[in-house]
Parts: sequence; C-alpha cells; structure tokens
Amino acid sequence: MSCIITRNVIRVVFIVAILFSIVGCSDNDENNTTPSLTSTNVVEVVFSPSGFGDLGYNDIILTGLEESRKRLGFDVMMHVPASVEDGIAIYNKWAQKTAKDERRLFIFASNQYESALRNSSVRPSDANSSVLLYETHEPIDGVYTFRIGMYGAAYLIGAYTALTNKDESDYKAAVLAANPFDRNVDGAAQGFRDGFLEAGGADATISYISDRDGDGYNMPTEAYALCNRLYESGHTFFFPVAGGSNKAVYQFSRNQGVYTAGIDGDMSAYSGLMNCSLVKNIGSATNDFIALWLDKKEIPQHQDFLWDSGYVNVIYCHDWKETDAQGIETFKNNILGKETEYEKSK
Repeated sequence: MSCIITRNVIRVVFIVAILFSIVGCSDNDENNTTPSLTSTNVVEVVFSPSGFGDLGYNDIILTGLEESRKRLGFDVMMHVPASVEDGIAIYNKWAQKTAKDERRLFIFASNQYESALRNSSVRPSDANSSVLLYETHEPIDGVYTFRIGMYGAAYLIGAYTALTNKDESDYKAAVLAANPFDRNVDGAAQGFRDGFLEAGGADATISYISDRDGDGYNMPTEAYALCNRLYESGHTFFFPVAGGSNKAVYQFSRNQGVYTAGIDGDMSAYSGLMNCSLVKNIGSATNDFIALWLDKKEIPQHQDFLWDSGYVNVIYCHDWKETDAQGIETFKNNILGKETEYEKSK
C-alpha cells in the first residue's frame, strides 16, 4: 500500500510538510515522476486549493483517508492544486485513462469543484472507475455525491450559546460565512441564527467574508478585519463558517477575549473561549463510502446526511457543560423538525 501527494504549482508551507510526515506519504514532484502503486484499488483525491493546514475540514479528510487506507488496503494519490482549474485538469487527465486490472475512485474533496464538474461532460469511460464529489445538494450525472448538512447541529449551538448567556438581554452574536452562495454554509448560518433567536438571543447577524461565489474560504486577513468591525458594533460571540478563514476568527477570539464556537472538528485547542464545536465526521463518511465501493455494494447516486445520520454532532469544550444551559433538551427535541423545515424551503 502506498500514498502519493502531488503539489500543482502551490506555495510550500510548513504545516503541509508536517501533514505529509504524519501520514507517511512522499512528494515526488521534484523528480516529476509517479511511483508505481501496489494495490489493485486506487483512490485519487483532489483537495480544495491550498486546502491543507486549515485546522478543520481538509485536515480531517486527510487523517480519515490515511486511517481508511491502513484499514481497508488501497492506494492513495492526493493532489493539492493551486486553483479549481488545476484541480479539474488533474481530473480530466485521470478520466482519459482506462482502468485495466484495477478499480479507481476519484474524489473531489470540496464543493468548490461542483460548478466546473457539473458543466463538464468528461466522465470515465470504463465501469471500474468512479467519481465522488463532496457537499453538493443536487445529483450530478455520472458522479456519486453526498453532503453533511449542518443546520441541525448549528441550530443546537445557537440555542446553547443564547441559553448560556440568558442573563445578558442584549447579547449579540455574529456568523462569519464565506460567501452567500454556498448552501452548506447557508444551512449552518441559518441554523445558528434560528437557534440563537429562539432561545432568547438579542441578535445574530450573518456577515460574509466575500461576495463572490466560491470565495471566502482562505481569506484570513479579511476575516480578521470583519471580526474587528463586528466587535466594534457590539457583537461578542462569533460563529465562523468559512473553511480556512476560520483560523482568523479563533485568533481574534484569543486576542480580544471574545467567545466563539468551532466547526468541522473539536477546535477547543485554538481558543480558551470556545463554548462548543460542530463536528462533521467527514472522515467517517468517506471511510464508509470507500468500504462500500471496495465491496462493490450498491451506493445511492446522491445522499443527504443530516442530524440523525451520525455524521454530524456537537461537542462541548473545556469546562463548558451541557447542564449550563437549562432547557437545552427542548431545542434538541426540535432539531429534526426544524431541519426538515429548512430543507424543504431550499
């Protein structure tokens, strides 16, 4: 079994080097060669541009793939392109090849590729090759798709945040979202806002780091500046839903002493003022998909994994306790109904 990582004209950063060493993979771009793979099952993955080192989604996928590779016994090739266009070019090259005695799975580990893939007619020509795209709401011909919905978990975090600050009648929260076009981001933003207001919070502003589709996920400078503006307008709790830009929100929390919540994984290590984290078990979802694919089991073309799927949950950080919020059980009981209502509205 082996794991290969390529970089396609990207800046080499220290955190990427650390991640490479953790998974025990090799980067062979310097020699411009691709080592021979040893398994008859090959998973090739394109991450979001400059995705590694985001302290969240991409790093969790990376860890999950390595665990899955060791357990299930397949080879992995990983790419970190400089742009969406470069990622699509990698896919196009892959799709032109024909699997011989091997089975191949190509994973787009970000919905930043959705538009380009949806508008492309390029698909693998042989039955032994499959394509998977994360985090899209609608099926795509010739591609497996799934998403992990965040509305329910974010709704619970919003309610918990308001209830733990119920003595402050003017308590104001802010959601920092990547852009207004990503429906997954919208689900988390609306879920937090609904839970926060229903639990008695004064205001939950949704602000966007970028007004461009596909943007805002790797803009820490802009995210930090947005935190400053919101803080000056009286917001003292921040819920980030912006990929790699979330790091700036955690930094602002540490520097200014304001509360925040984490997303994608347990982010409590990045701020002592974090009440809880929304955990997306994207590694487990990937692992389960690959296991079915390896066993040649029937897999639905599109799957929506919501609150009751087990792939998303809330964990409480540091010394914050669930019992700090009296009445939280009422909001827990409302999650499925509220999430269903939100899903039907889209």
